[in-house]
Amino acid sequence: MDDRDGLAAEYALGTLPLPDRLQAERLIASDPDFASLVARWQAHLAPLDAEYAPVDPPPDLLQRIETRLFPVATPVRRWRLPLFGALTAGLLAVAIVAFMPATRPQATLTATLTGENQPLTIAAAFYEDQGELSFVRASGPAAAEGQDYELWIIPAGQAAISLGVLREGEVRVPVADLPPGTTLAVTLETTGGSPTGVAQGPLLVAAVIGDS
Repeated sequence: MDDRDGLAAEYALGTLPLPDRLQAERLIASDPDFASLVARWQAHLAPLDAEYAPVDPPPDLLQRIETRLFPVATPVRRWRLPLFGALTAGLLAVAIVAFMPATRPQATLTATLTGENQPLTIAAAFYEDQGELSFVRASGPAAAEGQDYELWIIPAGQAAISLGVLREGEVRVPVADLPPGTTLAVTLETTGGSPTGVAQGPLLVAAVIGDS
């Protein structure tokens, strides 16, 4: 198996660390031969999915996320977007990867923040040993002039906490733990992020960390 074949296979399995996964996604978008190689591996590995039954998200999941992002007591601008109609396929795109010693830090968990009919995709990676959470805009446009993408973490049962804004390049923030049930979300805010510490713009993409 050469390097390209191995990269395609690991991408299909979901075991790549964040930098390699982003490289693979760039190749998929620009190299038809590599995209075909990934598709062949996905077809080859598809029977593994038969061992796992699909799990439907709770019907009130969107409402719970929005409630924590947009507290009722705070006047906010709210848009109802059809983001969470197919959570099992897109929104909950969370892959747990095994930590293996290497010459560079390896993410212990990666998540892809997506939304239905939403071109923006944010790749997140948690580095447990370093206590850091990384975010990169993997696809989709940059925020328009006068606006910023704001990152949020919502621990289970708690209010949303701003992690700052995401522009070009990688953003790393200190996070001690990322337990199951934690929600990662991105809203569109004015430049610099919400001045109140509470989300004011529309919810664009999100992911909920699963058990495994």
